[in-house]
Amino acid sequence: MSEASTRIWIFDHDRIERPYIGGRLLNQWRRMDPVENGHHCEELLVTSIGAISKGHGEGYAVSRTIAEQGGKRLDALIAEDPVGVLGPQSQKRLPDQLGVLARVGDTIVRLVLQCHPRKEDAARYFHSPCGKTEAWYIARTQVVDGQPSCVYAGFKPGVTAEYWKSLFEKQDVAAMVGCLHKLEVKQGDVILIPAGMPHAVGPGCLFLEIHECSDITIRVERQVNGVTLTDEEMFNGLDAEHGLQLFDMTTYTEDEIRRRVIMRPKAEKRQGTSRSVMMIDSTETTAFGMQIIEVQGEYQLEDTGEHRLCVPIYGDVDLATPQETVTLTQGWGALIPAECSQVTLKAKTAQVLIGLPAAIKEESK
Repeated sequence: MSEASTRIWIFDHDRIERPYIGGRLLNQWRRMDPVENGHHCEELLVTSIGAISKGHGEGYAVSRTIAEQGGKRLDALIAEDPVGVLGPQSQKRLPDQLGVLARVGDTIVRLVLQCHPRKEDAARYFHSPCGKTEAWYIARTQVVDGQPSCVYAGFKPGVTAEYWKSLFEKQDVAAMVGCLHKLEVKQGDVILIPAGMPHAVGPGCLFLEIHECSDITIRVERQVNGVTLTDEEMFNGLDAEHGLQLFDMTTYTEDEIRRRVIMRPKAEKRQGTSRSVMMIDSTETTAFGMQIIEVQGEYQLEDTGEHRLCVPIYGDVDLATPQETVTLTQGWGALIPAECSQVTLKAKTAQVLIGLPAAIKEESK
């Protein structure tokens, strides 16, 4: 057992620039200095791979621990003790990388229409071991131009690959948006986006995202909020023909898409006045799991033998082990390594998101 595998690690500020616009609500939620809305609207909370971003090389924005914990890079911590940090099943499934990552974005505009590769496409085209299924917890909402907060997901009946390609070639963005279902969302909603599904977060959402260990995105809009995207930014090195083939052309009625992407609470566990609810499990995806814990006093996490992510959605929370207690502030991210056991969440009142790697879910089936 090593320090890397037995301490809870909290990660420092890791803001990156994106083509969409926001940031004011994000800073407010994370209790940071006020800012005006702009392109610095996304925070990487816990990531062992960083982000793909124009002008930056591989390893850009990999998480670093807070100064009080030495400012250590997360990938270096994993390298110190891969099995101890990740857990035996996670290390076997995805060597030397977290099985689930976390970020948060704040937008006052619609994000670009996009999809992420499925596992087989990621391996074929990008030499990546996993695709990018993702899930959004809608942490806060705000009214923008009098319109309710929303997300876009899945093709409507009648959309074909040929039609989608023709709209892309004409850059008929309004028609492309009209091909997807528009779903109003409220604070507390959980949306699951399988790899390959077309999607976009709409205006007015502060979205806390957990996702597979990838940052590969396929985009179909060249002009985005005053930013002109290059072919590299749109298709990650592919040409348009192959990039468009990565979109899952499955179509859904409105009832079908709601059943597919809007998550409902599942297994519930109570400890005194605290409780946990499983929001995503293996019945929806084999990519990861999501647990929401409402802490009123204390809640002891089950020892799973695999790593987990922790992000307070509301309120600060103390993470206590027999060795130490660390305080995690609302909107900040932490890693609980596999060998870090007997972890208790403590707060007068707090709501906490727990990201679970696939290995935990597979063993619990």
